[in-house]
Amino acid sequence: MAKLQTQLHTIISQETIKPSSPTPPHLKTHNLSLLDQFAPDMHTPFVFFFPNYKNGDTNILKQSLSQSLTHYNPFAGRFPTPPEPYINCNDEGVDFLEASIDTSLDDFICKNVQDESIDQLFPYGLSYSIRASSPTLLEVQLSHFNGGGAAVAISMSHKLADGATIFNFINHWANFIVKDMDKVNYATRRFVFLNSKLNEVKNKVIAMGTCPVKPTRVEVVTSLLFKHAVSAATKKSGTLKPSNLTVTVNLRSKFVEKYPETTASNLFTLVIAKMAGWSEIRLSEVIAEVRKGKMELEGIRDEKEVVEKLTNGFSNIRGDIYYSSSLCRVPFYDVDFGWGKPVEVTMRIPNVEENTLILMDTPCGDGITAFVHLPEEEMAILLKDE
Repeated sequence: MAKLQTQLHTIISQETIKPSSPTPPHLKTHNLSLLDQFAPDMHTPFVFFFPNYKNGDTNILKQSLSQSLTHYNPFAGRFPTPPEPYINCNDEGVDFLEASIDTSLDDFICKNVQDESIDQLFPYGLSYSIRASSPTLLEVQLSHFNGGGAAVAISMSHKLADGATIFNFINHWANFIVKDMDKVNYATRRFVFLNSKLNEVKNKVIAMGTCPVKPTRVEVVTSLLFKHAVSAATKKSGTLKPSNLTVTVNLRSKFVEKYPETTASNLFTLVIAKMAGWSEIRLSEVIAEVRKGKMELEGIRDEKEVVEKLTNGFSNIRGDIYYSSSLCRVPFYDVDFGWGKPVEVTMRIPNVEENTLILMDTPCGDGITAFVHLPEEEMAILLKDE
């Protein structure tokens, strides 16, 4: 005789979680592969039980789901009506339900995990969640147990995901949560490099023999800071991780059709020097990589080509990223409101969790001022680096 299902849950809330940033136009359609089309037209349900869940973590769970959906944009989309072999990646979002369960987690696992009561842990009930021909791709329910603990249940379309895909998505989502719960404090410090000292470093770089042409002051400072910031991160972690330097490039003179310097727009891109696989960072090699990336931008046709190059550059990137930008030779010190020229021009790097290097000329033009933004522990190591 079948056991009657006991009503144990009460729905607390329901909302739609959308990707934290919109899906780019060129990714708006996700075509199903032949194997996808042969997959069963049903949803696959999984439920995870966590005894140490804290109620205050709910917002982090939602925020990290939103962030993860930007990397798995089809999951927030919809199947077209009538069905076609593709998904509209329209960012309509994922249904996220919260429920309270009128029993303890231990009792539920011991008594109910093998009968129909488990259906109540899934969005709208398991029979609804695994239905065929659903327009949605993914649904989530967070269930809170009496006395603490929670269950996270997901129901995902088999047309889009097998078991490995489901695991990869959930693990990606979980990693975002861990990152959000373990915030890293960053610090910004200013370093001044005099031209006389930079010339000494230039000569050392040239002596390495692998730099294509005479390096600029900006290239020397950028590569030097990158090298020693990575060294600080290595000392902190105990291992040399793959690291990447991005350099901001003004595109106004790069396009086939030149843009005036006064053009008001974000006419810049990034070139990437990837040191994955390098046993050590050599300044000459970093500069050569940056020069190569800049040369590939000469005569670029339009902004679409810029975006494609940038997307391809970041598609297989691994490890830490260090973002750098130079404002050297921008005549900030010529600004005069009628009171004479400024004696100092400085900037404040936003308090973001990104490794950042910003360069400006010194007031007298006799060197470069570098603003460096790194995790506090790594900054402390860098400050002691002779």
